[in-house]
Amino acid sequence: MGKLMIQKTLILLSLILSFVSCNDENKLTHLQNESVIINESLYKETYSNNYSISKATLNGDLLTIKISSSGCSADSWSAILIDANEVLESNPIQRNIKLSLENNEACLAVFESEFTFDIKILKEDFASIILNLEGWNTQINYN
Repeated sequence: MGKLMIQKTLILLSLILSFVSCNDENKLTHLQNESVIINESLYKETYSNNYSISKATLNGDLLTIKISSSGCSADSWSAILIDANEVLESNPIQRNIKLSLENNEACLAVFESEFTFDIKILKEDFASIILNLEGWNTQINYN
């Protein structure tokens, strides 16, 4: 009876450790610090249905987008930020942007990752602009 109890305890302990280690891997941060790509045709051809945006924050000229998507670890993910190359006439002006995620992982687990982009090129000579990020329900005020 003691041997069986030890086996059950070891199995339970290994399951708990597996669960805890999976949760730690879900929080990866990728600091891209790359400029946004301004390209109308690439914008139109890009799909944004392979991830969900959970957070978008602006810190100076850096836009950080936190996403979740299915995969094996998120280690191989890469992303680019694409602008539609059009200025919407409003006050302040508006620009449409979207994230393109390259995710070739075929696992069912869900992971999170952050991508940061330098977006100062979008501001041009304007004092402030509004960014409409596809998949995010709030406009981003860039002053």
